[in-house]
Amino acid sequence: MASVPVPSASNPMRPVLPNRGVATVKSVLSGDTVVLLGRATSTDTKAPEVVFTFERVTAPRTASKGNDNKDEPGAFPAREWLRKTCVGKSVCFETRKQGATAGDRVYGLLFISPSNGDGKQLNLAVEAVRLGHATPKTIGASNDGESQENDGGDGETDPAVEYQNLLNNAYEEAKAAGVGVHSKSQLVRSMKNSVEDFATLSLVEKSQKLCENGAVKCVVEHVFDGSRLRCLVTDPAMTSDGLIYGSFTLIIAGVSSPRVGNPKSNVESEPFADEARQFVEVRLLNRELRISLHGTDKSETCAVGTVHHPKGNIAVELLKRGLGRVTDWTVRLMNPMDVPALRVAENNAKRTNLKVWHDYEPPKLSGAAEIQGTVVEILTGDTVLILPDGETFDDDSKLKKVSLASVRCPRLGNERTGKPDEPYAFECKERLRSLTIGKSVRVTVNYERDVPMGESSDMRQFGTISVGKRDDIGETLIADGLAESQRHRDDDEKSARYDILVAAESIAKAAKKGMHSEKDYGTRNVNDLTDPKKAKANAGSLIGNKKLKAIVEYIFNGSRFKMYIPSENCYVVFALSNVRCPQPNPSSYARSQGRAAEPFGEASKRHARLSVHQRSVEISCSGMTQGGVVTGDLMIGSGANKRDFSLELVMAGLGYVDQRRIDYGEAPKTLVDAQTSAKAKKLNIWSIEQKKEEVRKMCN
Repeated sequence: MASVPVPSASNPMRPVLPNRGVATVKSVLSGDTVVLLGRATSTDTKAPEVVFTFERVTAPRTASKGNDNKDEPGAFPAREWLRKTCVGKSVCFETRKQGATAGDRVYGLLFISPSNGDGKQLNLAVEAVRLGHATPKTIGASNDGESQENDGGDGETDPAVEYQNLLNNAYEEAKAAGVGVHSKSQLVRSMKNSVEDFATLSLVEKSQKLCENGAVKCVVEHVFDGSRLRCLVTDPAMTSDGLIYGSFTLIIAGVSSPRVGNPKSNVESEPFADEARQFVEVRLLNRELRISLHGTDKSETCAVGTVHHPKGNIAVELLKRGLGRVTDWTVRLMNPMDVPALRVAENNAKRTNLKVWHDYEPPKLSGAAEIQGTVVEILTGDTVLILPDGETFDDDSKLKKVSLASVRCPRLGNERTGKPDEPYAFECKERLRSLTIGKSVRVTVNYERDVPMGESSDMRQFGTISVGKRDDIGETLIADGLAESQRHRDDDEKSARYDILVAAESIAKAAKKGMHSEKDYGTRNVNDLTDPKKAKANAGSLIGNKKLKAIVEYIFNGSRFKMYIPSENCYVVFALSNVRCPQPNPSSYARSQGRAAEPFGEASKRHARLSVHQRSVEISCSGMTQGGVVTGDLMIGSGANKRDFSLELVMAGLGYVDQRRIDYGEAPKTLVDAQTSAKAKKLNIWSIEQKKEEVRKMCN
């Protein structure tokens, strides 16, 4: 490999490149020009780059906006040959001519070791001419004047003349063989840009249908930042649909890297943006790779896809090094099997505070990270009240309000404002009730969030609730099409099983379950018999000896409830016929707040909340009061555990037998005996000594 001295620059400064050296080909711009990448002097500096063009050789110009996106004949094959030959590989260079500044183009020779390993380095400029991908700028000249000037009288051949002769011989060979630009039929490529010339969504659909394994072969033409690329379709399978040589912007699925700034607009790069882009450029730029396109962004401008590289997933590598964050909206488009690797890589970077996570702190919980207890009440389709194990329910403050992490259920309406339920809101709440009410559950708290509640706010815990063999109740609701996975911001904390929730939603959508159904949601109409007039008009259908299944919707006090009777599709106010309970504090929604609670009124109500609230019960309706309240007996539990709730209240001293029923001999003996026993033991309401007048007033 002969070398040629570099002429002195007009400006006596250090040359951009030395006379000879070794560099890596970062990218190929055309059939005669490449970008060489050197080594960074330190980890904090960017590796030097230089545009390097073959000396005394010219290749056809590739398509650009300056030539109406149309190649000169043979330009694309010339660039492709050079790209496949040297991109990403180490080459030896010899500089022949260069400017005085780092921004100037350098002219010279490039040599690469051939793949056959014969040890003789290949002159890329000469080889390009021999294959017809380039032509000498001066054809047939040997530059004898320069030879005489530089031979020194020792008979040695001038390297410049020798190089020119090699070019001439290679040119004659190519011309004789009719290859490359000398052939009669040459490829003239017309560039097509997505959005302008074809729909990006059409490209996605065609690639999934026509390409091998649904992955289209592309060349990465440009790297905007670590997660956005400009790609060129080179897959022959796309020729029939006219999408060959289509250019489109690709968003790498599953990751979002910091954005690179724009000096023209005075926009600075985000931290670690340049490092992320350089990381991707070194590995993907100008490589021909297969890309699985999953979909597009909202505007259908950019495609979203996974780049298949022989050495791994570039998205995982970026996340592993802290050069990006997982983007949930692109994750939703991916194969669920590919997502766990992304989460593991991001979590490792978070834990070690790498790069973009340098200031990350794990979420701090105000309470325990795990709660075990019994579900006391279902507030909405995704929020419950739980009484932790070991706690005594002597105050509402003992209950923990927990919402399902990363789950969004349809919102319930508001009767007072006339706002209706969202579709499937009732079904979602009912499904959650049937799965959890009164059962022992385990909650793994994932994060806390300040939830606005009118003029105030509520610090809410969000977690994964498991009951029995179900690891995640949220997954069950989503799989049934009764709820959706929450759309989080990229920096939001989320459920540890978020990807499983997303996968369950995809399956429910495909099966068109629940809210994903194409059928119109029917209006739910329930006959409200809490109105006294309506109750009396329908008394005949309720009162009798038959037993009815009901669900306790609301508790007024320990012996008075609002119930929903599914078989009759109606709401009723139901009271125990033989037992009365002390009055609790009035509801916060009550018009009058002046009446104070009677002794043990709240305790009696809390007992009812623990025992019957939102439970499926069995009632037998025996009568109706003048106020339209249905009266009768209430049984809770099932099978061998079925028991009379009236008897349970009296035995616990939280209720008393109606004195008039005792006087008329209508009270069951079991209740009277239970009350006598509770009095003797001075349980709860019988533990307080009262004046006779107060006792008489209470019993009457």
